[in-house]
Amino acid sequence: MSAGELESGNAGEPAKLIRQRYREAADMIKKGKMCCLFVNDLDAGAGRMGGTTQYTVNNQMVNATLMNIADNPTNVQLPGMYNKEENPRVPIIVTGNDFS
Repeated sequence: MSAGELESGNAGEPAKLIRQRYREAADMIKKGKMCCLFVNDLDAGAGRMGGTTQYTVNNQMVNATLMNIADNPTNVQLPGMYNKEENPRVPIIVTGNDFS
């Protein structure tokens, strides 16, 4: 995922996309393939850089979604559906330039 995908005009879309990509990666792992979720430049898409950027609802939801996945990595659901079957853990790798 790129930083540009972490913001949208529609509230909740980036968080939904993270969950969707995580589930897609989990499905690949179920098929025996190695996979991870790679987020490039997280600080640019979901970070706060002093007082010069807005802290939008999408920033909040992206951060909350990533924290929720970290807390419960085998139960990541998409909106409008519930699956009792646990999904495999998916490694999440993030890059950034300024995490201060």
